[in-house]
Amino acid sequence: MANATAVLLFETEIPIRLNCAEAAAFEKGDCVTFTGATEGLVVAITSANNDIFGGIVAEEKIANVGTTVSVYRRGIFKVEAGTTGVTIGKTATIEAKNEFTDGAATDAENGIVWGRNLETATNGQFFVMQLGAD
Repeated sequence: MANATAVLLFETEIPIRLNCAEAAAFEKGDCVTFTGATEGLVVAITSANNDIFGGIVAEEKIANVGTTVSVYRRGIFKVEAGTTGVTIGKTATIEAKNEFTDGAATDAENGIVWGRNLETATNGQFFVMQLGAD
């Protein structure tokens, strides 16, 4: 099931409101990245390797309705492993829309660590990840 949305297992912090484009639409459980927009704390759907950690959408946002979205920055989630899979204990980075892979040693300084893998999984399998663990 490619690009499945994340499922919250345990809420460890409440979600926060972040800015987004009014035309943007988000499903509950979508992973979002910071866009680098100058107006501050603007997120968009993840799409590629090395997207900066933004969080996981807490509730649906309909296109052309509002300019903020509620996002988890911490919590325990069931998420999908990308093509190279993940290994328990390693950091997690985004690989594609809503898919994760093992991180590298330099990822933390680049802001692309999304959390810590709490299970091992292969391509397309779901595993438990601690969001925002590092």
